[in-house]
Amino acid sequence: MSLLPSDLQGYSSILSVVLLFADGLIFGVAAKKALTSVVLIIIGLVIAGSIGLSIPFLTTNDVWMHIVNIFVSQARHVGPVLYSFPVFWIVGFAIGIWKG
Repeated sequence: MSLLPSDLQGYSSILSVVLLFADGLIFGVAAKKALTSVVLIIIGLVIAGSIGLSIPFLTTNDVWMHIVNIFVSQARHVGPVLYSFPVFWIVGFAIGIWKG
């Protein structure tokens, strides 16, 4: 059962591909902005630590180890699932990161 009007039901596969591409594009732009923010936060913590300022109970080494642990745990989960993503979503994501 489709939620599309009857005159658009013939185009449901095309609309799905376009929506998958748009979703990947938006997610790619968001991922690039998030990565930029994380890098700037880490640079700010390193500069603050080098001039003697620090956040109590938070060191650069703790932040770095936490980030590494997050990446390692996500790499374990994403492995085989990565191959099941639709191709158009991956293309949209790549373009979002590239142009975002």
